[in-house]
Amino acid sequence: MKRFLQQNFIILVLMNSGNVFNYLFQLTAGRAMTPDEFGSFNALNSMLSIIAAPMAIVPLIMARFTAGFALEGMGRVRGLFNQAAKFALAAAVVVGVLGLLAGPLMRDFLHFTEMGPIYVSVGMLVVLLLMPVPWGMLQGMQRFTGYGVSGASNACLRFVASLGLLTALGWGVSGAVLCGIVGAAAQTALAMFFLKDLLRVPATPLPAGFHREVGRYALGMIVSSVVGMCLNNLDLILVRHFCPGSEAGLYATAAILGRIAFFGPSVLVSVLFTEAASAKARGQEDNKSLWTSTGMTLLLGGGYALVCFLASKLVVTLLFGAQYEAAGPLLAVIAVAMAMLATANVFFVYSQARGEFGFMWLQGAGVAIFAALALLYHESAMQVARMLLISMAFILASTLVWFGLKSRKPRPAL
Repeated sequence: MKRFLQQNFIILVLMNSGNVFNYLFQLTAGRAMTPDEFGSFNALNSMLSIIAAPMAIVPLIMARFTAGFALEGMGRVRGLFNQAAKFALAAAVVVGVLGLLAGPLMRDFLHFTEMGPIYVSVGMLVVLLLMPVPWGMLQGMQRFTGYGVSGASNACLRFVASLGLLTALGWGVSGAVLCGIVGAAAQTALAMFFLKDLLRVPATPLPAGFHREVGRYALGMIVSSVVGMCLNNLDLILVRHFCPGSEAGLYATAAILGRIAFFGPSVLVSVLFTEAASAKARGQEDNKSLWTSTGMTLLLGGGYALVCFLASKLVVTLLFGAQYEAAGPLLAVIAVAMAMLATANVFFVYSQARGEFGFMWLQGAGVAIFAALALLYHESAMQVARMLLISMAFILASTLVWFGLKSRKPRPAL
């Protein structure tokens, strides 16, 4: 448990230092763009997150199987790296071509007037396909210092790039997306640096049936990841689609600040995932790590949500300026919703690490509830925020009930 807490501390400091730069980037972007442009960028960014959701499983797949192979020797870890890198390169080419073909559809849905931001976004998707392979291996090998430093470098370089591309040059939405490419490329390069010793190890063949096992696991992870990205991004897209541009900009501001309640404590689950995957490989349970992570998430996410609920206008004004003060009431609602999602996410990640995916039905139901309510009630951004809160409350409550019932089931005797 001491080692678990030490690893959580390392990740909390390094990854949340990256989150600080993420929010500095958003502050820079918010002040360099009009509310309409800022809402456009965050709507595009949310759409990219949903499109790229299947890519988000790659680090977790790499971490899960790396953790198991590392117990047998580094040769199989190198073999895993070789095969994953080849697949990522091939997928990057396919996604790049498909993204260019689908670009006009994205432009029309988000009411953009030019294709520039869409083309840059396609480049972003290509880079995002290459980055997760080395980064996920660092997590699986429990090299959390390298994992945290490379992850934080993404946000840091993204912010530095924004000072030139947004503040100095005023490149707008296209420049903001290009900043993301700079950060993701830096993360990929640093992750490879921390794996340089692995590149000197001869590869050994992967075990029989490996690809079939990966396929089964990846299927559940893809569905879960897509649904999870929808939970975190669908509201921004719907507000941009249904509400006036200025109102969408205010919602984007509140959503960015409110999601701190989710992303702040969510860095902790990377350690939980590796611990749970390793315990599963050894045929053990690890509920102590689960409940420790849950407690820390409630403390960090819930504490931040409470601050936002009590002083939302002050938080918005201090960080984004007086022009965004009207986003305060939205922040109070969204922060509470995100704290609920962060708590449920601890159970999602623990179950993913153990190859258990029953929670996906609850995730999917939550997305369906939110989408249905938002389609019915979208006269204002606040209505959408309240529908988000209702759906997150459902997800958290149903997840706790599901996990409690599952834990009570008798396990087969060994």
